[in-house]
Amino acid sequence: MHAAPTPDMNDMLPVRRRRITPAVEALVLAIALAIAVATYFVLTGGASNTRVISPPLVALLLVANLVSGTTLMMLIGRRIARRRAVQSQIGGNGQLHVQLVALFSLVAAVPLVLVNIFASLLFQYGVEFWYSDRARGMLENSTALLQINYNQELDRISAEASAMRVDLAGYLRDYPITSETFARGLVFQLSKRNMSETAIFVKGDPVPIAFVNPYERRLDRVVTPGMIRKIDSGTPSVVIQAKDRAALLMPFKYGKGAYLYVARVFDPSVVEQWKRGEQLVADYRDMESRSRALQLRFNSALLVISLLIVALAVWIALAVADRLVRPLGELVGAARRVADGDLSTRVPDPRTLDEVGTLANAFNRMTGRLQEQNRALVTANDQLDSRRALIEAVMAGVSAGVIASGEDGTIRIANNSASELIGTGIDSVVGQPLALIAPELADLVASGQREAIVQVVRGGETRTL
Repeated sequence: MHAAPTPDMNDMLPVRRRRITPAVEALVLAIALAIAVATYFVLTGGASNTRVISPPLVALLLVANLVSGTTLMMLIGRRIARRRAVQSQIGGNGQLHVQLVALFSLVAAVPLVLVNIFASLLFQYGVEFWYSDRARGMLENSTALLQINYNQELDRISAEASAMRVDLAGYLRDYPITSETFARGLVFQLSKRNMSETAIFVKGDPVPIAFVNPYERRLDRVVTPGMIRKIDSGTPSVVIQAKDRAALLMPFKYGKGAYLYVARVFDPSVVEQWKRGEQLVADYRDMESRSRALQLRFNSALLVISLLIVALAVWIALAVADRLVRPLGELVGAARRVADGDLSTRVPDPRTLDEVGTLANAFNRMTGRLQEQNRALVTANDQLDSRRALIEAVMAGVSAGVIASGEDGTIRIANNSASELIGTGIDSVVGQPLALIAPELADLVASGQREAIVQVVRGGETRTL
């Protein structure tokens, strides 16, 4: 029975790695998908989809997706690197590719994670402040103040118009509406009440029967049938708002269907501020309804850009590894051809004088020297073979026995006469130990004597040499 050889641990490592790597890749993929699904449910859930999400929570989700995505890209780059290594001349597991992919990915991912955390938190805390209850309350309070002032002005106009209506009704009891005295009273009331323009209309006639029109604008279009219908239906007064004035239309006691129109002209900038405040509140509420979408859009852009940068880093790592491995692959292929005996192998001249270029030049010089030395050795061997053949031809014709041995006692040269004199009975004694073929001669060589008489006994016959 023979014991089975114990497997080497170095031979077992690649197999174990091939078994573990797919499991790790599947685990990372599952984690990335789980984080993505959890992020979706967190962002789409909740009581309100219009409120801003907590900045730490969004930053945590962003970092989790970025780390899992970066790890997945690194594993994909690792798999691509190993596949390229198998297809290259070097072969192996592509450790250089894998190390460069890991290094470039880490160099790109670590700053990106930190930058994303700070950018996300800074942006979100700013958004959270502007969409907070405090900011909304400040804006609404300022707009409410403008509206209160405007409403107070309308109330004052209404009060002044009501008092003016009573005074004008008193004038009509003493003076007709077409008299100059009533006209002066109308101007007086307008100035006393701090009003800008006034007019008295009768139903069915768009042209007023009495008016004060310092701005010389058309008054036949001021009162509309809709306003008249509101007054006739019992509405005490109708407010008329224009871009530069506020007016009031109310019933007036003069015959059947008379109406008093009173207006006050404002500074256009004041009216514009009132309207701008209302528009600002409307725009703010519209932006508030889109605040969550803006927050998610910003963080999604951060995540996508970061993953693209990591993917670019992995691609650059693979390209750099290919550029470094290509000349090394040429060197490995050339070294293998040299090992097979092709000493004329050369690698292409390097384009750059870096470390790899220096190695390529050194390899070419080495193979050149080896080729020269091999050529010299071949020439020397040819000369030795020629000399050996000459010596053997000379010794074959000599009647004396000639034996030459090396320092290890092995017979190097022996002619036929020596074999016959020693009586070995072996066709070729070359390469045999001298002590085995002729112990007597081996003792003579060991004694260091230059001349001696040696007796050799072979087959019962004694020979004196």
